[in-house]
Amino acid sequence: MRVLIVGAGEVGFRVGRDLVFRGHEVTMVDSDSVAVKRAQTLDAQVFQGNAASAKLLVDEASLKSTDLFIAVTGKDVVNLAACSIAKREGCATIARINNPDLTEMPENYSHQELFGVDAYVSPDELAMHRIWQILSRPALTQLDHFSVGKLRILEVRLSDSSPSVGRPLGNITLPPHCRIVLIAREEGVKIPDSKDILMPRDRVLILLSEYSELDDLSDALGIPKEVTDERNVERIMIAGTGRIALRLAEQISKEYNDLEIYIAEPDKKMADLASAELPENVRVLVGSSTDRHFLREEGIRYEDLFIAATDREDLNVLSCLLAKKEGAKRTVALVYQTELEYVVQDTGIDTLINPKRVTVNAIVNRATSTDEIEGLEELEGGDASVREFLIKSGNGKTGTKLSDLNLPDDTLIAMINRDGEPIFPDSDSLLEERDHVLVFTLKSKLPEVENFFH
Repeated sequence: MRVLIVGAGEVGFRVGRDLVFRGHEVTMVDSDSVAVKRAQTLDAQVFQGNAASAKLLVDEASLKSTDLFIAVTGKDVVNLAACSIAKREGCATIARINNPDLTEMPENYSHQELFGVDAYVSPDELAMHRIWQILSRPALTQLDHFSVGKLRILEVRLSDSSPSVGRPLGNITLPPHCRIVLIAREEGVKIPDSKDILMPRDRVLILLSEYSELDDLSDALGIPKEVTDERNVERIMIAGTGRIALRLAEQISKEYNDLEIYIAEPDKKMADLASAELPENVRVLVGSSTDRHFLREEGIRYEDLFIAATDREDLNVLSCLLAKKEGAKRTVALVYQTELEYVVQDTGIDTLINPKRVTVNAIVNRATSTDEIEGLEELEGGDASVREFLIKSGNGKTGTKLSDLNLPDDTLIAMINRDGEPIFPDSDSLLEERDHVLVFTLKSKLPEVENFFH
């Protein structure tokens, strides 16, 4: 597939890198010389110039022979203008759009008709959606892009006293409808098999269906009941008055009118503006989320959820660490660099959300989904991936035991969706035509895995 990407910043570069990695022919356009220079390190054709220049796109970047056009500059209007040019040439289009004035449409209007945008992604909306999931079950992440509904990932850290520590996975009896799919340690990420032995301080990711018995899982792995129990969030503090923070506070206040919601903002002028914009049941406090005395005065120890959503990721990390130390039950930090995710993921912050990374994930998911290859999610800062594949007849996969499939290394078929029912298979399970299989693998193995199931 030929892909033309306009915008070679953080999002555009990562999208281009992932698509090149999967063997697609990629062309990139950006006006910034630094971004162009970095994009030239990829196996891609790169042009410097205005992303909304029809002459550049058509005459130099070969828009007419492009299959998919992706507009991910930092300016919504540029992305929309570029997509309208691409759609005129018959390209499928994906745009990055953040401004809600551009994403919200009146009845009988569509982005495709107005702007030539077949699909759009919003980093803010994706980040807020992830935070929204935390409100119901703080330790669980929904997997939204897959054919079986209500799939979740539970992330836990094993304590020294866990009954599973020191035992191979094959000797641990887990309740039905769940599977350990990933182990993260200091030395890296591992897709486990039955011989892997669990160690103290392992971070374990567990795939769950809606039928999973969480109490039994708590007993098997020594997970505290408060981690798996549905937590009634009553108090929330949000640090910052940026776009994500304000929209999140507004949405939460509308959906949950019985929650206590606080916004912390050190700048009084910004706090006053936020107070005038937000509903009355959101209380705006003038103070810094990195001020220990301020947090104590405002009762941080009573907060069920602390969300650091300022535009500065260093302040988000610091304030979450401080809030956690002062007694906040769960903390969420927005970060914008993958490298920072690696540095702070084991420091005690419960959840890190990178809007740029989830945006890249959403775009690559749309770009690479086919009849055989469906949903995609990235895990552990992009080191691992979960991908859904459709099994068709004639590809040598049906009627074969999983143990005889010769899967690529570091690859696990964790679940089979057969006619809407989730099956957690063992090595003797057989694949059938029209099965949807959920596969966990390392990112470095993803192209090999995609070829295997193609």
